[in-house]
Amino acid sequence: MASSSNAATLEVPTEFASIQDGIDAASDGDVVLVAPGTYFESLTLAGKTVTLASHFLVTGDPSLIAQTVIDGGGGAFTISVAGTVGPATTIVGLTIRNADDGITADGSFQLLDSRVTNNTDGIDYEAGGGLVRNCVFEGNSDDGIDLDHDVAVQIEESHIRGNDGDGIEIRLHPYTGPTLDIVIRNNRIEGNASDGIQLVGYDVATDRVFHIEGNTFVANLEAGIGMMCCQDTSEDFQGASLPERVYVIGNTFVGHDHGITGGVNDIILNNLLVSTTHIALKNADGSSIAAHNLFWQNGTDWSSSNVDAPTTLQQDPLLGGNQELLSGSPAIDAGTAFYEHLGEVVLDLPPSAYHASAPDLGSSEVGPGPIPTLAPPLLPLLALLLGATAWGVLRPST
Repeated sequence: MASSSNAATLEVPTEFASIQDGIDAASDGDVVLVAPGTYFESLTLAGKTVTLASHFLVTGDPSLIAQTVIDGGGGAFTISVAGTVGPATTIVGLTIRNADDGITADGSFQLLDSRVTNNTDGIDYEAGGGLVRNCVFEGNSDDGIDLDHDVAVQIEESHIRGNDGDGIEIRLHPYTGPTLDIVIRNNRIEGNASDGIQLVGYDVATDRVFHIEGNTFVANLEAGIGMMCCQDTSEDFQGASLPERVYVIGNTFVGHDHGITGGVNDIILNNLLVSTTHIALKNADGSSIAAHNLFWQNGTDWSSSNVDAPTTLQQDPLLGGNQELLSGSPAIDAGTAFYEHLGEVVLDLPPSAYHASAPDLGSSEVGPGPIPTLAPPLLPLLALLLGATAWGVLRPST
């Protein structure tokens, strides 16, 4: 990848009339910098590493995200990321709207500080993956984010809300090979018309591991996390016996029809499951375990699930308006930093990961200061490309 000393910045529209013209003219490692405005284009990124960004990249002004719009004009996609792109390819600070797929992806890339809206699917991954961080997915007519085939992705610090399908839908197409890690961490997933996250099985075990950690799920119409079999995406709360390992750790679930359904290899620790209309935890059976969780005001707390009753609380968690823990909550310091299950260490948090004597239950950690956030693995590469000034804008807040 080109270093900051030899990367060029190509300006749209002052140097290039269209964004695609700038992309086509860019060399490996260059930055295509887009001025505020609405651009009616369907863009293709292929064959090189490019950073496509609004002026948010260099100013840090969040108002520029809404002011810099790429509109796909109702076509197949607004941005296509081909499998030939370099993995440090990055899209920063844009509003991406009005296509069947806001972004269709066969390659690995980073999407940072962007808004994806008014598409069918916000992102439709067919392969590849990468990083999604600090983005908003809202008002898409199907799913906020859709994963198919061999995708390894990290989705974090994002707001996935008000989509007409699932917040995140993941189809477990047959796959064997190096483990695909799907990390969904520290997001707010709310008000979607189906599930917050839906895992759709294809009746065969695959080499995938799911890490669903630190998220706040609120008022998704059907399940917080729903697991389905038989390639079926029409949620019926079956709680399918998916064999993949699913870590569900330190999340808050409030106001769903069902909370978590399905799985025979789930590790469900340090969660809050509150105000579920029907069943908060259903069919987490087989080798699954649910321990150190709090249940409150659910139609049924759990059914056909392996729950460690001695470590389970059934008390009012005292939640505030943003589902944060209020002072005096029984969920404070009630979690576990270490857990072993069937001879395997499945959780081992360092003391730096929580305040006081133990983790709090749910997605908020009460304490005198923030918990440090680790930089995503690809962002240091972006720092080399853009130099210290831009990295100062993009580094994780602490």
